[in-house]
Amino acid sequence: MRALIVDDEAPARRRLRAALGGLPVITNVEECGTGREALDATRHSPPDILFLDIEMPDLDGLAVAEAVRGERRPAVVFVTAYEQYAVRAFEVEALDYLLKPFADERVAEAVRRAEVYLGFIRRGGLPAVDRFGDVSVEYAGHQVKRGGRVVDLRPKEYELLVALLKRGGAIAGRHELLREVWGYAESVVSRTVDTHVRALRTRLEQDPARPRHILTVRHYGYRLERGG
Repeated sequence: MRALIVDDEAPARRRLRAALGGLPVITNVEECGTGREALDATRHSPPDILFLDIEMPDLDGLAVAEAVRGERRPAVVFVTAYEQYAVRAFEVEALDYLLKPFADERVAEAVRRAEVYLGFIRRGGLPAVDRFGDVSVEYAGHQVKRGGRVVDLRPKEYELLVALLKRGGAIAGRHELLREVWGYAESVVSRTVDTHVRALRTRLEQDPARPRHILTVRHYGYRLERGG
């Protein structure tokens, strides 16, 4: 994968480049010091994974993420010193949100998730059978199995599971899931998603209290992790 690092501080770019240097899947790393340089670079040669700072003097990272939406949208990972932009970051479809100072392991995890996400969206849809942990989902028959045994899910539980799976590891906000699965208006405030997530964990996780696959993204929503 080709990576583009966008940060107005050179030491921050060097730090991230060093973290990416040990990952064999990253074949090329480029850098930009401003958001406008990043837009020019992505138009000329779109990266696979885009690491974005948020507070930059000319064009902030959120605006860059909005602008690169399109057919060959990269996996977007924000790298910032500020927690307060997390919800907005996921609203512009960020794959991950890393806080400075970060551990190299978090960068490696973000790259691994980007690889899965990009493979998923670029093959153009859902496979015949999808898997995570000991769970398999056969889409044609709407059948879910765990450890080879059929699990009876309610219709909305199944739809929620599919909504999470089809994002390839990307995060889904609660309002987004309410619109997609239940058809609710964005203004509706409901614990429906949380209730159904708990039900899915009870049926599909080995330890529902410590889920390894159906994960909460604090203050925003959920994502499904196939590994683990």
